[in-house]
Amino acid sequence: MKTAKDKRFSRGLPYLLLFLFAGLLLLESACLTHCLGKGFLRDIEGSGFTPVNEMFFLARGDGSYTLAEAVFPKEYDGSMPLVAMGHGFTGNRNSGGARELAERLARRGIATIRMDFDPYTAAQKDSPQTHSYTLSSMRKDLLRGIDYMRGHHDIDTDRIGLYARSMGGRVAMTMANESSGGFDYQALALVAPAGTRNAMIDYMGGQSAWNAMKEAAAADGYILHQGLKLTPQWFAEFEAYDPCQYGSKFGDKPVLVIRNTLDYVVTPKTSLECAKAYKNSHVITVKTDNYHGYEMSYPDSALKEELMCAITEHFAAALRLPLAPHAPLREPPTAEDLLYDRYSPVQVLLDGFTV
Repeated sequence: MKTAKDKRFSRGLPYLLLFLFAGLLLLESACLTHCLGKGFLRDIEGSGFTPVNEMFFLARGDGSYTLAEAVFPKEYDGSMPLVAMGHGFTGNRNSGGARELAERLARRGIATIRMDFDPYTAAQKDSPQTHSYTLSSMRKDLLRGIDYMRGHHDIDTDRIGLYARSMGGRVAMTMANESSGGFDYQALALVAPAGTRNAMIDYMGGQSAWNAMKEAAAADGYILHQGLKLTPQWFAEFEAYDPCQYGSKFGDKPVLVIRNTLDYVVTPKTSLECAKAYKNSHVITVKTDNYHGYEMSYPDSALKEELMCAITEHFAAALRLPLAPHAPLREPPTAEDLLYDRYSPVQVLLDGFTV
């Protein structure tokens, strides 16, 4: 027969177990945060590579030029993995802390290429820009940058990844889905990807506003929005292809999606829909008043440190980098490797779907 003490213990046991479970999750999250943000990368960077920056213009074939910047690991021995980086609507090659991220990737042993999608009228930094680009021109610029890197550096074309933000995320998703340029891209990392059918329509104020803008562009040749010329082609390309419908073509290669619960430019729901389009996707959910920037351009931000670290190690694992310079390449990662290398289980559970 149970005593009153036994009954109290029995009633309290579920709460105790729940408390212990939550504590273990938080402890694991804290350990992963430490490994991601400080200890793991510090060990590698201490004996890592020196980033080398290289800026140049790429001819686009129509009389205009793309200003691009490559960052690569100076002491890397052998063929380097490469990540092509794309900015968002009205952004530039340095938006969202892209240069800092590129240098972090180089210290880890990964070359990068990124560019201004807004083309220049001459191969000079002080020349006027056209303020006009489309999804297809962004894709061609990224491919042009990849080709440049292949021609000027020892790049392992079997280890190419794509990183992009916002509108650039839509382009990166399309490239990954369709193996643009004939490349078998090995990984995607997306910050607030505008990759759903209605992502840009919603941002522009809904279907009626979108239709009115499209009609005005058709009548006048373009409309000016936030300093960018939106042509009929710009609208047509958004409507012609929905990357989320073709994510299965990317197979089980890893995809990282970062979203902000306070982002109203690309809503967290939109980002999650993009993640769910892929078989092997992982989501990091943050909450910051820097609604579409995610603090990644802040000079000093703990959130930025965590996100840049997560992105870096996402590519390090997916592109099979060794755990230390000059060590053998890693085997292709399993889903479990990808999860526990970089993510808090708490975040994955809260996102409501498993990896």
